[in-house]
Amino acid sequence: MCGRFVATSSRDLLVDWFEIEEVDAGAHLPPSYNVAPTDEVYNVATDVDSGKRLLRVTPWGLVVGDGATPLINARAETLAERPAFREAFEHRRCLIPADGFFEWETTATGRKQPYIFSPADEHPVGFAGIYGRRGTCAIVTSAARPPVDRLHDRMPVVVPVDRWDAWLDPDADADELQAFLGPPREAPFVTRPVSTRVNDVRNNDAGLLDEVPPPPQALQLF
Repeated sequence: MCGRFVATSSRDLLVDWFEIEEVDAGAHLPPSYNVAPTDEVYNVATDVDSGKRLLRVTPWGLVVGDGATPLINARAETLAERPAFREAFEHRRCLIPADGFFEWETTATGRKQPYIFSPADEHPVGFAGIYGRRGTCAIVTSAARPPVDRLHDRMPVVVPVDRWDAWLDPDADADELQAFLGPPREAPFVTRPVSTRVNDVRNNDAGLLDEVPPPPQALQLF
């Protein structure tokens, strides 16, 4: 599951880091410290006409039919099987740049405590993504690994830099791409508890990423 993430890197930084060759007209977003479903997000794809690596903006939430609820996540295990995802996985893959994502822990008091998972090397990561004909996208998820698995059993798939070319190749073999989607032994993230203000999507400022004291643990008597 990935229901909220961080996208604060500037367009210029993304162009440099992801080796972008073309920028779609109007592709410019302000930093977002609390990206929510249906928000517009950057994504990186191979332009079908020019063959160049393109940076563009699309809504987060794959629309697969009239009136259908946008699908924000796609399970790696069923990408090649589910009709909603199969064609996009085979021909329309992208990278969704991110500077971290949030997960929540239910504390002993029942409160939802958010944690930010930030890239360990401080560079933006490329979440594996797919995009639809209507210009919408979804994040591919897999089974979680440490340190994420303590809070959730799913996490976004991070495509390693040395596999970006293959993932973005429209003609890549879908069976071979499945090897990219297995969860790593350990996720490339560090984590810390942050303000519960992130729970409200209307809050979107740098203070959301400030570390707060960890929630109290339940008292063990025996």
